[in-house]
Amino acid sequence: NLGGLLKTSLVKAVPLTWGALSGIICERAGIINIAIEGMMLLGAFAGAFIGSVTGNMWVGMLAGLAAGVLLGALHGVLSITYKSNQVVSGTVINILALGLTSYLSAKYLQTNEALNNPGIFPPIQLPLLDKIPFFGGIVFNNNLYVYAMILFLFILQFALFYTRWGLRHRAVGEHPRAADTLGINVNRTRWIAVLLGAALAGFAGTYFTLGSVGRFDENMTAGRGFIALAAMIFGNWMPVGSFGAGLLFGFF
Repeated sequence: NLGGLLKTSLVKAVPLTWGALSGIICERAGIINIAIEGMMLLGAFAGAFIGSVTGNMWVGMLAGLAAGVLLGALHGVLSITYKSNQVVSGTVINILALGLTSYLSAKYLQTNEALNNPGIFPPIQLPLLDKIPFFGGIVFNNNLYVYAMILFLFILQFALFYTRWGLRHRAVGEHPRAADTLGINVNRTRWIAVLLGAALAGFAGTYFTLGSVGRFDENMTAGRGFIALAAMIFGNWMPVGSFGAGLLFGFF
């Protein structure tokens, strides 16, 4: 039915939107980040493995964020500190993440199911809101990844375009020399952008293992990091626009 179709579209849009938001934060500061796919993949692996070992999905989620930040730090060293080609840097990270997670999965997770059973965050019904006709069951009966996405979507939209931080962040991406003459630390701003964007990509990766499937499989992101980049471009590098693009891609 139509309601079920729209709810599925929303669920499918979650990792695409998180990935697109990660890309927006980086590219608005002048850093091309095509490594979202690799960050999501390593985040998914870390979430499943650490969540299984500790028996705590929240710890697994934090581990996924940390895994994303780790690859973000590598991307920052290559592209900011050593000023290497940002596309090449991102490609290296994608290859590294795919090879590393595939090896570790085959070596440990596939041979010991206890290391690949973190559980799934359950749906949360919001009282009263889930009773809204038609849209209540679609929007207000989901797990925390959906609610966090909607909340952060508006926070980032406001922060980028209505705060001093957002103005400086965008200035670094659009005209770094002008920003530098005004006393803005360009490299520091870009480092913050890369690490924050990487954390969001790692969080997006944990959705696959902790919010959807409940286990890790090799290459389970299956190119969604690249689709998230397409959603970011289709949404004109705007958080709300990228969410709309994610919904469209999720629908199809």
